[in-house]
Amino acid sequence: MCSSRETTRSSRLSWRALKFLSRITLAYFSVGASGFVKSLPIRKQCYAPQSKVPLSQLHYRGAGSEDPHKAGHTVETRALLVLFGLLPGRRKLQPETKTKSLVLVEEMLRQACAKIALSGIQRGRVSCNFVSDVDSSPIALSLDFLEDGSTRGLADLENLHKGASKGWDKLSQHAWCGRKLSTTLQQTNLWDIYLFLIWSKHNPSSKIWEQFSVHLYPKVVFFAGYLLEAYVDELANLPLAPLPLLKTKHGNSRRVPKVNKIILLQRVKAQKRHRGEVMQTHTDLAPRQIALIRAEANLEVAEYVKLLTTAFADTQHVQVSWDASTYDVETLVAIAYDYKKNVSGYLPIQNISPVQTAELHETVRTLAVQGRITRVESYNTMRSFSHALNSIGLPLAAFAKPPDLLLGPLRAEEERVLMNGTYFIYNTTTQSIQRQVPTAWSLAKQPLLISVSDQGPLNCPGLDHLQFKLRGFVLPLYDQSHRTWNDLKSAMRSVKLFRILLQFSILYNMNYGPGGTKAWMAKKQQYAEEFRAKQTADGKIFLSYMPYICHEMGLSEPTTAEEREALFGTITSLQTLQQHGPLVKLMRWFSYFQSHQFYAGEHFWTKMLIGEGGPPQQGIQPEAVLTPDILAGNLDDREELRQLKLKMGSWRLAPLLVTPWTWWKNELLVSMATPVWSCFTQKAQQLKLPHEIAGDIAKRAATKLWAEEIHAVIGNGFFDGPQKLYPARFLSNEEEGQCISLHFRRRVQSSASYYLRPPFRYAGALLAESRETTLRQMHADWAAVLKAEKAMAGGAGMEPLKEMHWRLNSVNRLIHLIRDMAEVASTTAERRAYNNQVVELLTFVSTHLADTVIVENTHQMAKDALRDARHFQKSRTGKQVACIRCSAIPSRGVPCLKVSDDQKATASAGKSSSFDKLTHPNTHALKKEFQRLMETKTKQHTWPSTTQQMEWQQVVATEWFLCYMQDEDKFAAGPNSAWLSVLAGAAGEVVACQRAGEIMLILAVGSYGFAAWDLELAAGVRTAAGMSAFRPYRHNAIRFHHITELEDWVSVPVKPGLSGPHGPLHLEQTSEAMSLPLARIHAGLNLTCKQCQDLLALFKVNFRKNQSRASLHGLILDLFLETEHEKEEARRKMAACLLPQEEEHAEDSDMEELLEQLEDLENQGDPEIQKEKEKIKQRRTGRIAVPRAAGPDEGEQVPKRKAKAKAPPKQRKKGLLEPKMKAHLGHGFTG
Repeated sequence: MCSSRETTRSSRLSWRALKFLSRITLAYFSVGASGFVKSLPIRKQCYAPQSKVPLSQLHYRGAGSEDPHKAGHTVETRALLVLFGLLPGRRKLQPETKTKSLVLVEEMLRQACAKIALSGIQRGRVSCNFVSDVDSSPIALSLDFLEDGSTRGLADLENLHKGASKGWDKLSQHAWCGRKLSTTLQQTNLWDIYLFLIWSKHNPSSKIWEQFSVHLYPKVVFFAGYLLEAYVDELANLPLAPLPLLKTKHGNSRRVPKVNKIILLQRVKAQKRHRGEVMQTHTDLAPRQIALIRAEANLEVAEYVKLLTTAFADTQHVQVSWDASTYDVETLVAIAYDYKKNVSGYLPIQNISPVQTAELHETVRTLAVQGRITRVESYNTMRSFSHALNSIGLPLAAFAKPPDLLLGPLRAEEERVLMNGTYFIYNTTTQSIQRQVPTAWSLAKQPLLISVSDQGPLNCPGLDHLQFKLRGFVLPLYDQSHRTWNDLKSAMRSVKLFRILLQFSILYNMNYGPGGTKAWMAKKQQYAEEFRAKQTADGKIFLSYMPYICHEMGLSEPTTAEEREALFGTITSLQTLQQHGPLVKLMRWFSYFQSHQFYAGEHFWTKMLIGEGGPPQQGIQPEAVLTPDILAGNLDDREELRQLKLKMGSWRLAPLLVTPWTWWKNELLVSMATPVWSCFTQKAQQLKLPHEIAGDIAKRAATKLWAEEIHAVIGNGFFDGPQKLYPARFLSNEEEGQCISLHFRRRVQSSASYYLRPPFRYAGALLAESRETTLRQMHADWAAVLKAEKAMAGGAGMEPLKEMHWRLNSVNRLIHLIRDMAEVASTTAERRAYNNQVVELLTFVSTHLADTVIVENTHQMAKDALRDARHFQKSRTGKQVACIRCSAIPSRGVPCLKVSDDQKATASAGKSSSFDKLTHPNTHALKKEFQRLMETKTKQHTWPSTTQQMEWQQVVATEWFLCYMQDEDKFAAGPNSAWLSVLAGAAGEVVACQRAGEIMLILAVGSYGFAAWDLELAAGVRTAAGMSAFRPYRHNAIRFHHITELEDWVSVPVKPGLSGPHGPLHLEQTSEAMSLPLARIHAGLNLTCKQCQDLLALFKVNFRKNQSRASLHGLILDLFLETEHEKEEARRKMAACLLPQEEEHAEDSDMEELLEQLEDLENQGDPEIQKEKEKIKQRRTGRIAVPRAAGPDEGEQVPKRKAKAKAPPKQRKKGLLEPKMKAHLGHGFTG
């Protein structure tokens, strides 16, 4: 849009001319064989011109055309100049029309030369070759244009071509189509040259066109066309100018110009609150009653759904990251991503509502009335997820495996045979044969789904049922961000450091208190000024804190008055007094470590300033707070801390929480956690795009880089961390338990489970340097799996195979089947095509958004926007708009769908009810096979359950299985013999293999093996008892080990020690090595009945099959122990190991403590915090079931059935469900 009146007038004239020119475009142009468009002769006697323009210069809007120019037929600059050159030859046109067309060209070229530097277009030169009519010699003509569009290149035209020179003089004196030349040959301009060439084109009798102009005309059109394009780009950067609002003769408003709507949207772009009210004030742009003002959100959502439907119309392979959060109700937000198109978009949000009886199949409804269903919430979540996917035409039912595609493990009566390069399944009972892959099946048309979500009790049961029971083409990937925090929290709990995290969170959030007002920041600054004015560098308070301040800052203590004064003078320039710093938030666990970095070196400074003169060692004194519970000692540490916070307040409590002892604990916590959160932060900063994530997965899976984080943990714990932490607190027995946990057992399990399970196990095929090797290994491993499946179907015992649940996933089996087809392909081209499909599938499963952090960021930004808007809290449209307007996806650099101002300005008003239907999961009932998720598991109706521990067991079982299948003769005891690995011990213990002469530190133990870090002898270090000391290798020395014979392995008792004043840390042997069973007895025997029976059978001890676990333990004690005192001590330790864990309730207390601390900040009243607190309160009062340690669904929450009430029949209302059903199905479950 032009800003000046003259440019606007020319643009309008151009628009009218274009509408007219579009009618005659096809009459004058035809497509040549070369893809160019030639202009046809106007009259029979006219010389056929040679000017050509590309076909892309013409945009024809015919029926079914996909051209983006929706307003009508359009042409680009060069075609426009050719068209204008044809108009003067049309006899049907009026003379005024011909004159206007020439004037329009002249004005456009004149304005373009005034704005655009011609030197940037072909260096301002136009050249051509022609034959002189004077002496018939070839002439090379060059026109060098100046910045104003003038040139002297035709000054010698009279001597080069007399006919052209005479024609120029003639056109200068006599007008043609109302126009004549205004310059001489000595110095002419671009538009006069164009007019002269057009005149000669339509006057063939002069021979000028044939001899001279035909050679120059295409070059001038090309040059002028690029000049106009540059001018258009220049105009596009000018600010938009509004057009006046017009009314009809009856006083009604005419249609608002599109440019006015765009300007209106740009003016309120930064407006978040009350956009409609603000729009109504811009009456100079649009009336108040237009749809854009009344229902902008409806327009935007309607257009976004159209974009979403169009973008994913032909998508078959999709990745979805999804997560639910509480707005006004539980709301599911999902982000779909197509890796082929590299586009993402928000699916319609889903208001998760209770399941209704009318939605259920008759058989499931009967079970519901009888109170015999479970996992209702999981079904409800999957139904909402399926409804969201339905908006792009891919509900969960679309990912069902075709019945004629045979991917499952073979049954006893089936055999897999190869005939003519094709695999068939032969049934020996029915004598039938069927192709394993149907002829009409195509990978490109088979819908595949990658689901990225939290690994929670609502998601896992439904996804497990979908992938294992229904065998759908779904591959669930679980959020690594949440897994990292859960692993870190577990490690902190094991060393009693989670309380320290809660304590220092109070200190780190002080700058935002109280209640998010940030008033305490100013209060701290005031205290600093007063301390600087009243105290001195030689004062008692500063001198008492100075050693701790210097130690924390890593400085030597001042020895002179000048040095003390310099240190004292820095008190008012502390970073924590100048900036608020990070805020510890519930959903951003890494913010604690960011806050620690911010407060590094200033913990004791802060305590000194706000501690009101207390000494550095002063901590919490319970006797000073006169509460009966504290005085009586009835409260544990967590509850005591909560009571003290409520009694004293955060301002008084925070400095008392910082003591030399608690500070050291906090440094220990951060030192242990630094490798974990540093790796997490590094990935979050460097891996943002899906293809970057795929490359990282391939790189880690192909090498030992999957254990890079574990390597950092070991190195920091043994070598780097002790430099700062020890020996100040090392000799206390209370701390030794903390020092022993130098690794994170669950981080080993989580990292291995993510990268070493298929399909990521073979992601190395994505790298060119490891592709062939990975594909060969992939084929060999799958051949071993098929061999073992056939043997297991025949009755052979293959227990490790039963734990390899990944082999039951249809996506995994499809990848391996296509790889098998590549091996039996008859031609090289066919083999290459199959291998390319394998790489394509591995690319698909690896190219995704990595985690649900992007969805959580969407939740946070959307809630903030809705909180600011205030009037969209319960609107489905408002929640969807808040999601699609947030910057969660663009901040990652991932291409995403977005409704432009132009689309909103041209959109037609729609009804909000049409979008609301897309957010109602109750309208989307799943089929019976999906609803069977709610049936109780039985022997016939069962499927594996995915838990963190189960994923780790899959990795260990896979490692052992592949190791065994490579050399079966090496393991004479059979494939189940590696169960002895459970006797290796717990994480942190040391075992040695006597046959191999290896000693190792156990990191994580599984059913058929364990992961360990190789140790070496600490040179020159001996214990007081003359025993050896061990230290881990500094290189990546993690390996998997499998114990098949007890005689080769022993347990080595160790304790931590220091090799020097500040480390490195080593492990000192405390006593002689002992056998693994004896070591487990001394540590507290905790074996299952099956493991006890296998151990007794190994030593040929008789027992009954139905013997109790306690009696089996007694037989083991009789086998390995001699005295009754030893046996009694072993029973006491066993009883302690078998006690039920109280971790859930402890976690509730800690979480409630954290919630209490966070709630008094700027997120006071956050519905998520309130919801978590309500869950904890209900769990304490017994109103909801606490998850059991083990159950029929491997850790799923199974609500305890209530006793039936014996009310008289007349008191029961007809048609209502029993109260117990409401606990399962919510208030919305009605008959």
